[in-house]
Amino acid sequence: MKDKQVSIGMVIALNYHNPFLNPYEEFQKLKHHPAIKPLLQGGTVLQYGARALNEGGIQSIPYPVFPGGAIIGCSAGFLNVPKIKGTHTAMKSGMLAAEAAFAALHEGSNLESYWETLRNSWIWEELHKARNYRPAFEYGLIPGLAISALERYLLKGRSPFTLKHGKPDNEATEVARLHSPIEYSKPDGVLSFDVPTSLHRSNTNHEHNQPAHLRLRDPKIPELVNLPEYAGPESRYCPARVYE
Repeated sequence: MKDKQVSIGMVIALNYHNPFLNPYEEFQKLKHHPAIKPLLQGGTVLQYGARALNEGGIQSIPYPVFPGGAIIGCSAGFLNVPKIKGTHTAMKSGMLAAEAAFAALHEGSNLESYWETLRNSWIWEELHKARNYRPAFEYGLIPGLAISALERYLLKGRSPFTLKHGKPDNEATEVARLHSPIEYSKPDGVLSFDVPTSLHRSNTNHEHNQPAHLRLRDPKIPELVNLPEYAGPESRYCPARVYE
């Protein structure tokens, strides 16, 4: 980046096995890696942020039309996984949905045309070329890198096969008794920081009395399942500690 600025991030897939893993702490640990630390030493943190990514690719895109509306952008999973970019596809899908909605209101049609134009657009073509990168790593790091290199440099997205994802991410989490707790180093306040300090740098503001946008189908699950069997992973997997 310009002006000697460095942007650093880490993406952790939600199909990790160890329930004691803490994505926020893993990122803090990364900054102390010998290959990363020299880039950050002597610098000052300007901003911090955390996001959830839909990395399922084209294999995970749902039927995006429902009565009275449509799913667009990252909500539908239009992220280009190897590039970790989705703003362009989100904007285009919004344009296609708007055109379909306009036609539905003025021509008496329905939003089915959004699904049709989406699959005939450059969005679908781009995501189809990138479809095998993420599921390739279901076979492990080395096979994943090999398949990704094959896709990128030789086949260029024209592979005659489409890899499938494994089981749902939540089913990949193993029970706590199969793993040992992970001891993370305390933040040094120079390269690594605690959560409250990072949240302050995110410039995120919420009303304390605003209605909850997350609801549990069964409010007993955290107490009867998550805590005794998985050691309460919700206290660790959110980088903002929302679920503590």
